[in-house]
Amino acid sequence: MASQKKKQVNPFADIFNEDETEKAFLLSKPTCLIILGKPGAGKKTLARKIAQIWKCTFIEALEVIEENISTGTEYGLKCQELLYRGQSIPEELVTRMILKKIETPEAAHFGYILSGFPSLSEEYMTVSEQIEKIKTLKLKPDFLINIKCPDYDLCQRISGQRQHPDSGEIYRRNQWDPDIIEKRKKKKEQRKHEEEEENDEEEQEDEEEATADAFMLSDILPHLVQRPEDFFENAEERVKLYKDTMLHALEDLMAEQDSQYLIELDGNKHPDELIASVLARLQSMGLRNGALITRLQSPEEELPETMENDELFRALSSYKLIAPQYRWRRSQWGRVCPVALKEGNIEMGLPDLAVSFLGKMYVLSSQDALRAFMLNPRPYLLPPMPLPPCKVLVLGPPLSGKTTLCNLIANKYKGQVLDIAKLIQPSMEKTREKIIEQARSEAIVAAITAVKNKLEYEKMLKEQAAVDAQEASSDKEMEEIAEAPKTGEEGSMEKEAGTTKSDINKEESIEESSTETSELEVTAAHPEVQVMVQEALNIAMQSPITLSTDVYAAVLQETITELTKTNKDRYPGAPEKGGWVVDNYPITSAHWSVLSEKGILPDVVICLKNSENNGICLLHRLYLANKDEINSKIFNRLKEEALKKKQQEDEARKELQEMLKLQEEQQAMESVGEKYGDIEEQEEQLLHETEQISEVQLTASEEFLEPKPKESENQLPLEAEDVSQLEPDQSKGIIESEPEPELEIVIPEFSEDAFPDMPEIETLQEKINVYMRNWQKLEAEISESSLVQTVVLEIARHTPESLLNEAVLVMEQYFKYHAWEMSAEDLDEETEDIQAGEAVEEEEEEEEENEDEDDEEKVKEKKRHMGDTKHFCPVTLKDNFVLYPGLSEHAAKYREKTYYFASSECKEKFLENPEEYVARNKPLQAPPIRLCILGAHGAGKTICGRWLADKLGIFHIQFEEYLQEMIMQKTEKRVGPEFDEEPEEDEIAAFSQELTDSSQTTIETENAPENKKYGKSKQIYEVELSDEEEAIKANLVDNEALPLEVLDNIVSDWWTKEPFRSTGFILDGFPRTIDEAQFLSDRGLCPDVAAIIQVEESDIIHRLLPPRLTKWKDKQNKKMEFKKKTKERKAKIRDKKIAKRRAELLAEQAKKKEEDLTDKDDEEASDDENEEKDIETILEEEFPKEEGEEEEEEEQEYDAVERMKNEIAEKYEADSNNLQGVQEELERLLIPQITISGGRKPHIIRYQIYNKVKHLVEHRESIFEKCYPISLPLARKMLVLSYKHPSCFGQWDPVKLSEGDVIKPFQNQETPIFPVIHRQYIYFFTSRENKEKFMKNPIKYICQPKPKPSVPVKIAIVGPPKSGKTTVAKKFASIYGLMRLSIGDAIRLVLTNQPESELALMLKWHLHKGLTAPDELAVHALEVALMDHVCTTAGVVIDGYPVTRKQVNLLESMRIIPVKIFELQMDAKEVFRRALQDKERTPGLPYPAHDSAQILAIRNSCYRQQIDAVKTYYDKEHQNWCVADASQSKWWIWNKIVKEVQIIIRQIQIYLERIREGKAANIADLCITTQELQSRLGEFGQYCPVSLAEKGELVDCSVTSSLQFAAEFRGHYYKMASQEELDKFLNTPELYVPPLAPNPLPPPNMLPKKLTMADVKALFPKSAEMQGYCPVTYLDGKQRYEALVPGNTGYAVAYRDKLYIFESEEKLQKFMRLPEKYWNLKLPHKLPPIKEPVLLTALPLTGYLEQGVTTALIKALNEVGCFKPKFPFLSVKKTALLFVAYHLKAYNPSSSEYIRKKYKTKLEQFMDYCKLLPYLGTKMTRKYKEPQHRPFGFDYKLETFLALKTADPACI
Repeated sequence: MASQKKKQVNPFADIFNEDETEKAFLLSKPTCLIILGKPGAGKKTLARKIAQIWKCTFIEALEVIEENISTGTEYGLKCQELLYRGQSIPEELVTRMILKKIETPEAAHFGYILSGFPSLSEEYMTVSEQIEKIKTLKLKPDFLINIKCPDYDLCQRISGQRQHPDSGEIYRRNQWDPDIIEKRKKKKEQRKHEEEEENDEEEQEDEEEATADAFMLSDILPHLVQRPEDFFENAEERVKLYKDTMLHALEDLMAEQDSQYLIELDGNKHPDELIASVLARLQSMGLRNGALITRLQSPEEELPETMENDELFRALSSYKLIAPQYRWRRSQWGRVCPVALKEGNIEMGLPDLAVSFLGKMYVLSSQDALRAFMLNPRPYLLPPMPLPPCKVLVLGPPLSGKTTLCNLIANKYKGQVLDIAKLIQPSMEKTREKIIEQARSEAIVAAITAVKNKLEYEKMLKEQAAVDAQEASSDKEMEEIAEAPKTGEEGSMEKEAGTTKSDINKEESIEESSTETSELEVTAAHPEVQVMVQEALNIAMQSPITLSTDVYAAVLQETITELTKTNKDRYPGAPEKGGWVVDNYPITSAHWSVLSEKGILPDVVICLKNSENNGICLLHRLYLANKDEINSKIFNRLKEEALKKKQQEDEARKELQEMLKLQEEQQAMESVGEKYGDIEEQEEQLLHETEQISEVQLTASEEFLEPKPKESENQLPLEAEDVSQLEPDQSKGIIESEPEPELEIVIPEFSEDAFPDMPEIETLQEKINVYMRNWQKLEAEISESSLVQTVVLEIARHTPESLLNEAVLVMEQYFKYHAWEMSAEDLDEETEDIQAGEAVEEEEEEEEENEDEDDEEKVKEKKRHMGDTKHFCPVTLKDNFVLYPGLSEHAAKYREKTYYFASSECKEKFLENPEEYVARNKPLQAPPIRLCILGAHGAGKTICGRWLADKLGIFHIQFEEYLQEMIMQKTEKRVGPEFDEEPEEDEIAAFSQELTDSSQTTIETENAPENKKYGKSKQIYEVELSDEEEAIKANLVDNEALPLEVLDNIVSDWWTKEPFRSTGFILDGFPRTIDEAQFLSDRGLCPDVAAIIQVEESDIIHRLLPPRLTKWKDKQNKKMEFKKKTKERKAKIRDKKIAKRRAELLAEQAKKKEEDLTDKDDEEASDDENEEKDIETILEEEFPKEEGEEEEEEEQEYDAVERMKNEIAEKYEADSNNLQGVQEELERLLIPQITISGGRKPHIIRYQIYNKVKHLVEHRESIFEKCYPISLPLARKMLVLSYKHPSCFGQWDPVKLSEGDVIKPFQNQETPIFPVIHRQYIYFFTSRENKEKFMKNPIKYICQPKPKPSVPVKIAIVGPPKSGKTTVAKKFASIYGLMRLSIGDAIRLVLTNQPESELALMLKWHLHKGLTAPDELAVHALEVALMDHVCTTAGVVIDGYPVTRKQVNLLESMRIIPVKIFELQMDAKEVFRRALQDKERTPGLPYPAHDSAQILAIRNSCYRQQIDAVKTYYDKEHQNWCVADASQSKWWIWNKIVKEVQIIIRQIQIYLERIREGKAANIADLCITTQELQSRLGEFGQYCPVSLAEKGELVDCSVTSSLQFAAEFRGHYYKMASQEELDKFLNTPELYVPPLAPNPLPPPNMLPKKLTMADVKALFPKSAEMQGYCPVTYLDGKQRYEALVPGNTGYAVAYRDKLYIFESEEKLQKFMRLPEKYWNLKLPHKLPPIKEPVLLTALPLTGYLEQGVTTALIKALNEVGCFKPKFPFLSVKKTALLFVAYHLKAYNPSSSEYIRKKYKTKLEQFMDYCKLLPYLGTKMTRKYKEPQHRPFGFDYKLETFLALKTADPACI
């Protein structure tokens, strides 16, 4: 299997997510424009119309004044007051109103177009200050629109204006001038005569215009007046004032503006043309107009406020439709008002206040909200909106998790938790202080009164007691006397008592005296009063405080008000209100009522409760929180019960002991034997009863009383008294009590999440019940508030995070996109839209009249807006990674897109959480291709499948082969009819076994090991197969259906497990039956496509019969051979048996003879013979000869062929029937099927299959994407209304852009445009082919880099006559929409469109005189023509201009510089040849043509004379001249020019892009002049900054004027030495320019300067440094004596006021690069002698030879040494001398070429002769070789060698 190739995918050019796209638009800056121009140029008119079309805010002084007055603003009232006084409005006030208008929300959303600012008046601010104000605006203008108009034309226009005094309306000259009206009327009549047919609409327009003209002449014209400012002289003064005051400042402003954002217009054009130019320019740059907000209000009916949301949005979506099938979509806000939500309130909108924005519906809650939203919806829709304002109440029983949930909610929404208990605490303290103070004052008064009363009462009692005491004392004395004497102690006690009484009486008397003195004066300081007051205060402090519900509400309201002040700091864009979560309040309905009255209503009330398992979860929490308290109560109760039971047990034991004692006393008198027997019986019985009693008593408390259990958290030890236990004592007969072990009381066991089921838990349950009763009442009150949501959350089995998620879902349910089930209303809407669309759209192809229902359904499916998974089930894709075609009966809609599902369960899962199954920031990942190949046996499935799998890099699975492999591990062979042995083979094997068995007795020893081996092998083959393997075997052998369990284990893994799941596969031969196809359907295992190979029966027979017949023939041959071997084997076995039997018989006979020898001594020979005959007879009887068996009739070849054909036909018929059922089932599953004819050759079938499934692989990334083609008017309407977004490609064709085209297509009638909707964007294409390509795989073309900035193409084409200039120019115009413009076209355009302009009048004057238009006027006309919007947006091709140096100068003065000028070169002969061909092809014209040979010759001659100067200038100044061979074909010329244009446009685009990003950019091919380069050179001038920074070298780049290695950075130009340095600079320019540059450029006086010879002479008498020696050669030569080389004055440099001379240009350049290295060198003391020229002939012989022949002689000797020649039959010395002689002659520079060539030939021949010796030495051997065995050429060379014996070497 081939590995799949990984593709590197670029990021999306457009934002994929629709919400992110809207966010990007809402954050984007609107387009802002300023219109500049002379007074009266039409700025206001143009601005007003642009504002209407572009949907932006029109800002102009008069408009702003009128608006402020009408709306009654503060500025408006001031203006009105000034106007009433008859005063003018000051400029300061007007400027403030304009600036305020710019800062309005309306301008922030729609943008603005500003006119009339800056103003001429400098009363408030100067012009420069006004311009500075514009630069510092918050919304800075993006475009500057400059209306250019000549002064004369402008003054004429102004002076032609008239005003109606009553209406104030101004009329232009062409509206009121009778002469102009009459001329216009005559032209229309003339046009009517020329046109025979005319539309009714045009006739009606003409009639209306004629009526208007008549009304103008009769009623309006007599009343028109001319304003003073419209006089010609006054207009001239205003224009002059504009030039003097404002023009220079505006020119500076425009110079600073990016040229792409500067629009220059011709003021002489009609306003409609100007508007078209501006709009075309804006659209060409991919800008979008202001997004409109549309009121969705039905004029026919009013929508009730009680409508359901679904019904409301259905009704609103059909209002003011963009087009059929494109209804308004539901927004994320639903019915909630965005304005109210931004303020922090959730308010439902009113149906009558619904609007649409960006294609979505919004419902506002009030007129104020509607007004604010209509002005600027951006702040209300920007993220994080929509977000709940977070006004939440969380209620719940104790320990239900209220506070935790509050904190989580507050943390998520950056809010604050308001704990009412903490908030109310200060109020509680204040109330408590008030209560205490009140209690103190009341207690003091009451205590003083009580003390006074007490004192009075005590006084009365004392007085009464005194009286009674006196009476009692007398009585007591009498009693004491009468009583008997008492004990000493009593007496003493009485005495003491008497003394105490007497003391008391004394004290009382003292107190009485003191109280009497103070009377009843009691104050707050009285001790008793203080005690009573303190007791009252204690009671007041401990008493509960109950605050009123108003206090709670007031505290909460105050806290929320304080929170509102800092609410916006929660997060960016947070609403003012909200941001609070109240913990556990309100708790009663009374509190809720007060909150409702005060308007403190939450958005959500969350109630936590535990209803599962009777609230066991909450009770468990409460138990754990109060564990110690509850356990102590349980233990106390259990302790009391245990003690009580212990007492009962003690009483029972005592009773038993008494009974035993009584029995013992009664039986004491009886006999000892009876006594003991009875006692034992009684003891046993009593013991048994005691045990039963103790068991009964202890059973009730055994769960509480255990002996020393292990300590645990649920048990606490309790020390109890020892409980005695009765045990029988056999020896004594009594029960003795023993101390019991200590017992502990424990709580019964319970699970970790439960609690002990005890009565003490009932108190906790009661708390919960109280809360639930209060909640029921509170819920009833809350339900009356329609905007408050109530959420009841179950806390059991939920974590705080899951509760938070549930709460968030409820809080944000208003702000989620909801999915809904496809209903009948949706289907009706679709049908209605399709019918309306068919009635409106203009179809290019005629549809058939009679369409089937299936066709109509397909049309619906094609036009239906499908979801992110197209027609596949999104749930199955997400869960199982399978493409399952959804069913239309299981459909749902989400965000106005339709989704199909595999089942109702999948649909329900999608409806619950649709966000989980849709695409977000990228398309959903499609599973790899899964392909089924089906067909009859022998159709070629495996061959095609294996090849296709290898081609696509996926797995190939042959189903039946896979089944064979599963069981071959045990069977060790394949099974099935095709692999089973033939019957003949079975018979042969059986017969062979039979033979073996028959001969077993004779050859047992031979076959024993063999039989053992066979037996072992039989044991090996007899293996047990599992049920699954048995089922597989039955399927392969008997075609039995595979069970579903087996299919599950086999087939499911290919869809669900790796590596098949992520790689894909081709499944060959499955499904085979309808049951297997139904299995795929039931399990949801769907292939992408099923390829069905259909073949005829004859094809199958033709393929399968030959191999079967060959196999049959092989078997027949084997069978005949086996029969022969079998016969031989039988004979051999018979012979062995006979021999063995004969030996036995002979042995018997011999034995018998030995026995008979004792009886008979002599035997006759005849007896022996008889015995031998008897043996043979016996052997013949036992082993009779086998008679020739009748051979079975063998199957003939013809019969075998017929049998095989029948078998193949039967198999084919069965396969065809199964295949038909499988096809029907796959069709029911909506699996695509492709049918391939399998009767052709295999490679053709493979190609057909691959061609049909190729798109599934190549377009895999876009398998879920769907595009919708629309008409161009509809696309423009959608963009204007912002129903869809323009893509980042704008007008670019994404397909052409991906192919490398950089010339932007221009939209006009000649170049049709094909728009397509993909997701939320509209894309434009230049051809149907490109549109189809995009629709097949949109992701491929979206994932590419964004288009570079559009650049208008401005080129010129020049050449001699007939060179093809016009042909190429027209082709550019037709293909790319450029304007073809010759100088004649420019003049005609001015004369036609601006006949009254000054330029036109001057041109007419020259033309009427019969003169040629001067170049000055022609260039001026060209400038006017270049202002056309086609030229400024698409570009222009200047045809045949300029051709003279004067024209070039005029174009330069007008700054008209083509980016590329193409010269079509062609010789004169070709010119005349083409002229002749044109004359032959062109029919005769009625007028003479100026194309004679003489005229062509003159034109050609003039062109050639002038063009060289033009070429030289452009090559030198702009480097933009390109030469093309015009003698080539027009296609070759076209391709070359287009290629060059593509290169230059791409270069410009890259330059603009990098400059805007602040990067460095290459400036090659930008037509930069030398003057501009010099003016903008950076800090390093012409030196390379990279070389200076990295190497410290001064590389002067001024030696070449080319800008190939130049770059711009931060507004400066830098030149580099090579491409390597340029690449480094472009990557990191900051490192090579200040302030990060490591090496600054030296000052100018420290830079080396190259000098010419004239400069050197001018420096005389200054001498060169180093006495004229080259410093570079000296230093590079390591300052050696030999390195002192004199310099050449032609290579001189001045550095540091010194002169240096160099040996060569290379040395000079080294010095120029590193002058610091070479400048300060010192010469050695000894210098070489001065070299003076000496004649060579004047030298002595040695010197002569040294100067003359030394070099040549050295070379000759060197060659001798290397070659080492040896001439045959000549000594080495003579050979060397001859070689040197020949070499000197051959290379003598003084000799002629002929002589040198002659001796070179002799030298080569001499060298060949010298090579004979080594050759013959290596090839000759001692043994003789025949000629045929000798090397080639050996004989010839030997003969040559022998011939040289007598030859003279000098005469070669």
